[in-house]
Amino acid sequence: MKTDFPIAMDAPPQDNTSEFILRARAAERPADPLVSCLLPAFNEEGNILPMLETLHTLMNDLGLRHELIVVDDGRRDATVERVMSAMDDLPVSLVQLSRNFGKEIALTAGIAEAKGDLAVLIDSDFQHPPELIPAFIEQWRRGYDMVFAVRSDRNDESLLKRTFTHVFYGLLNFGERNKIPENTQDFRVLDRSLLDALNSMPERNRFMKGLYNWVGFTRLGIKVRTDPRRHGKSSFNFMSLLRLAATGLTAFSNVPLRLWTVIGAVISFASIAYAIYIVIETLLFGNNASGWPTLVVAVTFLGGVQLLSIGILGEYIGRIFTEVKQRPAYFVSRVVRSRQLTTKSQDQQ
Repeated sequence: MKTDFPIAMDAPPQDNTSEFILRARAAERPADPLVSCLLPAFNEEGNILPMLETLHTLMNDLGLRHELIVVDDGRRDATVERVMSAMDDLPVSLVQLSRNFGKEIALTAGIAEAKGDLAVLIDSDFQHPPELIPAFIEQWRRGYDMVFAVRSDRNDESLLKRTFTHVFYGLLNFGERNKIPENTQDFRVLDRSLLDALNSMPERNRFMKGLYNWVGFTRLGIKVRTDPRRHGKSSFNFMSLLRLAATGLTAFSNVPLRLWTVIGAVISFASIAYAIYIVIETLLFGNNASGWPTLVVAVTFLGGVQLLSIGILGEYIGRIFTEVKQRPAYFVSRVVRSRQLTTKSQDQQ
């Protein structure tokens, strides 16, 4: 296990009030909680069975009742077959989406399926170290409704991706009171109250890191070093990152609109100043025929600015159009539960 010493990030200040809240929340925790482990999976045939077995062993060692929920996000390999083969031995539920909707929607579908008092969200590829889950759950018992992983560094990523991510969070948090912590991951533990809050949100354009942060509740971040994938290659590329960034910005920030308002104002004032300069120059030195290159540059520049601003505005309008149609965020083709879960449900009845 490669981890740093746990460090609080974005946690409530340690004063008497926050300690009182934590103690009150801790007193509400069930003594024998049901833990829902959520695993979004897309082409994870080499990782899914070892991860399920690792989580099952870990939960048994902790003496915790648990369910393992795998969300198949339109896989093209044998991921489903591997999960089905473990149905007799593990308390697994398989949620198959009708097509590939993306990780944000797969997480949404898993959260909707979770029946537990708390949920553990973890990737199927072992980049998130399962060994940290006991520490996360211990912080949940202390009263934190959300315990999440924060990347300790991004040295394994390219300079372009690191720069893009830093700029993205800078734009996302600019002028916002409720700032989204940088370098957070989907690896986290969520209390039942937080799961219910997320399930109540109807938007289709989902940026989960923003939603986790927006709902509030008590929360604690722990610095974690991300491990390499055990098998396979990630399908999340730079274009996927761009699409996710566009969703995050349009869903949680008005900065792009405000930015182009400022740019438009600056250009307008500059043009007025330039017009005054031309008038004065003409009065003092006369009118000459020069200035054709300046005119061409000004027209093309202003045309580009207008098209870019229309594009940004169109992005927001497109998101509005998607929400107004009120289509479901996803469709589930089928849900298959293991005999262990079915038997337990019948016994409880």
